[in-house]
Amino acid sequence: METVHRVLKGHPGFMHVAIGQAGSIAVGAVFWFLMARILDPGAYGQVNWFVSIAMFASACCVLGWGTTITTYYPKERNDGLLCGATTLVLIASLLVGIAIGALIGPLVGLLIFGLSLFSITLSTELGKRSYRRYKWIQICAKLMVLPLAVWMYFWIGLLGVLIGYAVPFMIFGLSSLRYVRRTNPGMIEAREKFGFAVKAFGANIASSSTSWLDKILIGSFFGMAALGVYQLAYQIFMLLSMLPTILFSYLLPEKSAGTKTREVETLGVIAAVALSLSAAAVSPIIIPKVFPNFSGSVELIQVMSFGVVPFSIAAMKMSGLYAHEMPGAVLISYLIALAVGIAGIIVLGNYFGALGLAMSVVLLQTTLAALLGVYALRFA
Repeated sequence: METVHRVLKGHPGFMHVAIGQAGSIAVGAVFWFLMARILDPGAYGQVNWFVSIAMFASACCVLGWGTTITTYYPKERNDGLLCGATTLVLIASLLVGIAIGALIGPLVGLLIFGLSLFSITLSTELGKRSYRRYKWIQICAKLMVLPLAVWMYFWIGLLGVLIGYAVPFMIFGLSSLRYVRRTNPGMIEAREKFGFAVKAFGANIASSSTSWLDKILIGSFFGMAALGVYQLAYQIFMLLSMLPTILFSYLLPEKSAGTKTREVETLGVIAAVALSLSAAAVSPIIIPKVFPNFSGSVELIQVMSFGVVPFSIAAMKMSGLYAHEMPGAVLISYLIALAVGIAGIIVLGNYFGALGLAMSVVLLQTTLAALLGVYALRFA
């Protein structure tokens, strides 16, 4: 405990990032767990299918500028980059939101717009190393989602969930528009980082694909009920994955600023192992009692939980690669891991059923960690 206290004291911003990420993920998990209590697996899968499409599309709209800001702003403190990046994300989110809204539904388009602005807002706070503001933005947005989406569901049904999910992200994301300027819009500064942003964009799309494309594919090919059972297990995995998410969000700006982070990373691996073992042991006891309609998710949770360790290692290696301005390595790693994951969904899903879908998650994360680790040897 003395070592943990010393490490945290030497990295005061880490606790703000950790609380923000943990609070956001925990409140988000409570929301989806509550939905699992209210909805049957088919309806639960349907809502997640819409949200997954919006999440993936919003990652596309950010165009790699979130990672670019978090990497370069701590080094250069150039507000022009914030202006240019935010303007480009605003334009992209409007265009994509309108297009997908016309194809699938206007509420999905609204969610895409809100999530895109919210994402660039968080990246700006990380780039500024304003960890306290980052914490409160994360937590407050999710705290608003919980009651609003549930209330809207009981008022107008499943569409109400999408409204309640979109509005809080829109409210907090609109603060990023203060960087949109007609005079000196920051296009010159953005153009100077265009090469990095393109590679980061590719890596971000591949990364988002590992988190959201599986739900889109499973819902489309295996049915919404199968997606519902899978998604509850994946939601537990995401709850456990707050650790690698915290690690990446904190380590990237710190490594970019030249801070030594080895002790934080060591503690991260130890915590990941503990989380995996705990989830595998506890899930058979809790899930059948709390979610009786989703008892088929227990084995999936046990399998997926072991993906947290390679996910944590991947987050650490990826932060180092970005800090050393090697987004191409991250992109290649994610593309290969994504291909392995999709093949796993098709092959393992058809052969082992839902359990095979869970195996594909672990396979993807393990492949990703191994590839990023090999690239990271260049600056070890």
